[in-house]
Amino acid sequence: MDSVSGSTNDTTLKAHGFVLDSLKYGNGEDTVPTKKRPSDVFSDNVTYNAKDSTIYSIDGKKVFLFGDAEINYEDIVLKAAYIEVDMEENILYAEGLPDSVGNIAGQPIFTQGSETMQAKTITYNVKTEKGFIKGLYTEQEEGYLHSQQTKKEPNDQINLYRGKYSTCELEDPHFYLWLSRGKVIPDKAIIASFSYLVIEDIPLYPIMVPFGFFPSTKERASGFIIPKFGEENSRGFFLRNGGYYFAISDYVDLTLQGDIYSLGSWQINAQSKYKMRYKFGGNVNLSYSKVVAGEPGTLEYVETNQYSIQWTHTQDAKARPNSNFSASVNFSSMDNNKYNSNTIEDFSTNTTSSSISYRKTFANTPFSMSLSVNHSQNSNSRIMTFNNLPQASVNMSRIFPFRRKVAVGKAKWYENIGITYTGNIKNSLSAPDSVVFTKAARELFKNGSQHSIPLSTSVKVLKYFNLSPSINFTDRIYFDRTFKTAAQYVNNGAVRDTVLYQKQKGFYNVYDYSYSLGLGTTIYGMFQFKNKYIKAIRHVATPNVSVSYRPDFQESKWGYYVLDPMSKDTTKKVYYSPYKDGIFGVPGAGKSGVVSFSLNNNVEMKVANKKDTVTGETKVKLLESLSFSTSYNMMADEFNWAPISMSARTTLFKSLSINMSATGNLYAIDDSSGQTINEFHFKHYPGQPFRLTSARISTGYSFNSQSLSGGDSKTEGTPAHEAETPEHEEHAAVGHSHDYYGYDYFKIPWNLRVDYSLSYSKAAFVSDITQTLSFSGDFSLTSKWKVGFRSGWDFEAKDFSSTSFNLSRDLHCWVATLSLIPFGFHQSYTFSIGVKSSVLQDLKYNKNRSWYDNAY
Repeated sequence: MDSVSGSTNDTTLKAHGFVLDSLKYGNGEDTVPTKKRPSDVFSDNVTYNAKDSTIYSIDGKKVFLFGDAEINYEDIVLKAAYIEVDMEENILYAEGLPDSVGNIAGQPIFTQGSETMQAKTITYNVKTEKGFIKGLYTEQEEGYLHSQQTKKEPNDQINLYRGKYSTCELEDPHFYLWLSRGKVIPDKAIIASFSYLVIEDIPLYPIMVPFGFFPSTKERASGFIIPKFGEENSRGFFLRNGGYYFAISDYVDLTLQGDIYSLGSWQINAQSKYKMRYKFGGNVNLSYSKVVAGEPGTLEYVETNQYSIQWTHTQDAKARPNSNFSASVNFSSMDNNKYNSNTIEDFSTNTTSSSISYRKTFANTPFSMSLSVNHSQNSNSRIMTFNNLPQASVNMSRIFPFRRKVAVGKAKWYENIGITYTGNIKNSLSAPDSVVFTKAARELFKNGSQHSIPLSTSVKVLKYFNLSPSINFTDRIYFDRTFKTAAQYVNNGAVRDTVLYQKQKGFYNVYDYSYSLGLGTTIYGMFQFKNKYIKAIRHVATPNVSVSYRPDFQESKWGYYVLDPMSKDTTKKVYYSPYKDGIFGVPGAGKSGVVSFSLNNNVEMKVANKKDTVTGETKVKLLESLSFSTSYNMMADEFNWAPISMSARTTLFKSLSINMSATGNLYAIDDSSGQTINEFHFKHYPGQPFRLTSARISTGYSFNSQSLSGGDSKTEGTPAHEAETPEHEEHAAVGHSHDYYGYDYFKIPWNLRVDYSLSYSKAAFVSDITQTLSFSGDFSLTSKWKVGFRSGWDFEAKDFSSTSFNLSRDLHCWVATLSLIPFGFHQSYTFSIGVKSSVLQDLKYNKNRSWYDNAY
C-alpha cells in the first residue's frame, strides 16, 4: 500500500526526524511523489501496511510505517507500532511508541517460521539474516527467555547477554536463572555461562553454577537421569532413581535406573515402553534389589534379595479383528512390596496376579480357541498358584442342528434345540514359594482335559411361561489317580495306624451327566395413585422353578469311588474317590433330585417432575433387586432343604448405594455339640422360620459442595475464591463474613466419600461381627490451596486405620506439597517444593521421613 491511510501525530513524525513541508498529509494525499522501489533488493515480494500512516523517503529507498504496522517477507512476519524499512541496506527496524500517557505500546513481535520473539527494538538484515535485539522475550519449548541484548545468527542460533531463563510465563517472572551470557541452539539446547537463581527478585548467590545446559529438543533424546539424595535411618544415606534414558527409536525406549544406600542396600530397574500405532503397545518393568537394614546382630537386622517382573501388553482391536493377544503380569518375590513399595497401597497389597492370553475366532464359523497362563500369589500364606500353566480351550457357540435351512411357516419345537461345546486342556500348580522352583514341584502338578456338551431348548407353554429343558454331559480325562492303603508302624513300643498314598499313572476317563427342567415367567403389578406427587408404583416379580436329576456316581459300577480303608465308622460304609484331587473335580456322590426355587423383585415409583417438560414425570427405583432362593433335594436321606439365600440392592438420593445379603439355615443345631441336626429350627424356636448364619450390609455415599447446593454431585465444584491478592487480604482483615467477591467463606469446594460395611456370622453358638468404615475426601480453601485426606475406623482395635493427609499449594510456576501419615506403622511425611515444568524438574527441595525408618 503506497498511500497514506489515517493520520499521524506531528510530534511522532518530528521525533523520527521528519521535516514537515507544505504538502498535506493525513487526508489521503501522498507526502511525496510515489517512487518505484528497486526490484533487486528483496528476493521475494514484500507486503506491508500500517493502520496509521505509510511514508516514503524522497529517494524511495526507505518506508516508514506508523500504527499497527506489519511487514510480510517470505517466512518473516514483523509487527510493531513503528517499522522502518531500508530497501537499499535490506534492513528492518521496529520499535514501540509511547501512547497518550507515555507508556510504550506496540512493541515489536518478530515471527520467522515457528519461532516468535517479542522485544523493545529489533534490527534485522533480511539479506544476511542477522539481527540485533534489545529487551528480548521469547518462548523456548517449556521455558521463557529474556535478555538485555541479543544477536540472532543466520542459522537461527541466538547469542544472549545478561539474560534470564525461567519456566514462568510472566514478563516479570517469579523466579529465573540469571545468565551472564548464553546461546540458544533451536530444537537442541540452551547453553549458559555463569548463572545463579533469583526468586522474587532476590538473588540467591549460593545457588550458582559455573555453566548450565538445558535440553530443548523436540525429538527423543538419550541422556542421564539425575538421582535424588536423602537419608533413611534404617538403610542410611541414599542416591535414588539415577540412571540413563535410551531413546532407541520412535517405537521403543529404555530407562535404566538404580538406587544405592550407604548401609549396603541397592536396587536396579529396567523399564521399557513400546508402541506400534494401530497395532499394539505395552511396557516392561524389571527390578532386582538387595535390602540391608538395621544393625547386624540385632533382631531388626534384615538382609534379603528381592525381584519384580511387571509387563502389560494390549493389542489394538482393529489390528487383528479375529484374534487378540494381551498380557498383564505382576510377578515378584513374596517380600518385595514389604521392602520396596513406594505407596501405602503397594505395601498393603498381599495378593498379586498375572494373566497372559491369546484368543482367536474363526470367521464365519461357530468355533473359537484360546490359550492362557494365569498366576496368583499371597504374601501372607506364601503360596503361589498357577491355575493355568497353561490352559488351552476350544469353544463352539450355540448351534441349532435341527433347524431348516429354508424356514417356511411356524418353527417346530425341536428346531429350537441348541447345542454348545467346550473343550479344555489344563495344567496347574499350587505350592509354597520355596518349593515352586524346585524339582519337588513336579510331583505337585495337576493336569487333565475336560469336554462339556450342553443340550438345551426353550418352549413357551400356557402363553405366559417359558419351559427350558436341558441335558449336560461332561467328560474328564486324567493321567493319574491316588489310592489309600492302611498300614501300621511301631512308635515307642505302641502300634499305630497310618495311611499310605499310592499314585497310579495311566489314562482314566471320568464322565457324568445330568438333566434339568426349568419353568419361569414374569409378573407385572401396577398400582395407580390419585396423588399430586406419587403417580404410580410398579412391581415386577420373576419367579423360577427348576428340577434337576443326577445319578449316584458313587455306585461301584462307575468305579469313581472305593471304600475308605481308614474309616472307623461301623454303622455305614465310607467311600472316597481316587480322583478327588483331579483338576476338574469328580462326579458327585449320591443321587440328586433337586427342586430349586428363586424369586426376584423390582419395585419402581413414578413421581411428578416439573423439570421434565415432555411427560412431567420421572421414575424412581425403590428396590433395584430383592431376591430369595433355596432348593430341595428329593433324594437326600437328610437335610433335604438347602439354606435360604436373600439379597437386596437399591440406591437412595442418586448417590447412596445400599447392598444387603443374608443366609438362613432351616435346620436346628444340637444344644450341646453345636452340630446341625435333621430337625427344623422353628420346632425348637417357634416364630423363627430359620437360623440366621450370616448377613452383610454395605453402603457408600459420595457427595460434594455442589450436590448439597442443588448442583450436579458428579461434577467437581470450582473454587469460590480467586487467587489471593492484597485486596482480598485487606478485605478479610476487616472482619467480613464473605470474600472479596461476595461469596460466603464456608462455601468452599469439597468432596467426601464414606463407605461402611457390617458383617455378621454365626455357625453355631459363637457369633462374630465385623465392621469397616472408611472415608476420604478433599476441599479447596482457595483456588490455590487444596487439602486431601483418607482414613477409616478399626472397630476391633477401636482406633483409626491407615490415615493420610495431603496438602498442596499452587505457587503459579511452582508447587508445594506435603504428604503426611501422622500415626501407625507407616508414620512418615514428605515435603516438596519445586518448579512445575519438567525442564527444571530438578530445581526443587525435598524433605521426608520414610516409613522404612520404622521397624519392619
